[in-house]
Amino acid sequence: MWTILGQIWPLALGAALTPTLFALQVLVVSGPHWHSRAWAVILGSGGVFAVFFALVLGGLSQLPDAGKGTDSRSVYIVEVVAGVVLVVLAVWMLRPHPQADQRMEQKVRSHADHASPLVFAGLAAYMSLTDFSTFVFLLPALHAVTRSVVAVPEKAVVVAFLFVCVLIPVLVPALTVRLVGDRGVRALNRVYNLLMGHQIQVMGVVAAVIGVVLLVRGSRGL
Repeated sequence: MWTILGQIWPLALGAALTPTLFALQVLVVSGPHWHSRAWAVILGSGGVFAVFFALVLGGLSQLPDAGKGTDSRSVYIVEVVAGVVLVVLAVWMLRPHPQADQRMEQKVRSHADHASPLVFAGLAAYMSLTDFSTFVFLLPALHAVTRSVVAVPEKAVVVAFLFVCVLIPVLVPALTVRLVGDRGVRALNRVYNLLMGHQIQVMGVVAAVIGVVLLVRGSRGL
């Protein structure tokens, strides 16, 4: 299990750094009726990623290298492809996107006083579905799990770790406000103000770094 975690931790870190979902949850916990809405955001995002995990793990478990514990050629091909995709995404994300950030904030604030938790669940699900870079981070990480020879319970622990990492952007704001109240709201809003206007660029830096790592690792294997 520790071997798998050693292989996937950069990918788990990349999956955990999703400023757009973090910003959504900060806006939610800073507003009225935040308990039910924060849970809705968690469930909306978690539902999307749960389906993705199930589909990808089911598909990867059918590959010839499943359970073999060896780094086959397909492993390096997946890493190279994921690396190329992440680098291309990084180039796009590192460009300024002020209008995209403003549209997201305006959309959430327009629902802040009257929308039901179901609306916030839908917003979180939509933002998770369109978070393509996180899916790219997860694909080689889940492939490392399926090809490992460790027992199923240990694989389940690694998958659970990855799943929690994916949900960190929506879990941390809710837990912070739940534990420390208004002080947590003020601290989260300071972080939010720093990120606002640069969310996509932050993701671009993460995608660029991990994309280069995957490209180098995959190329050496090939």
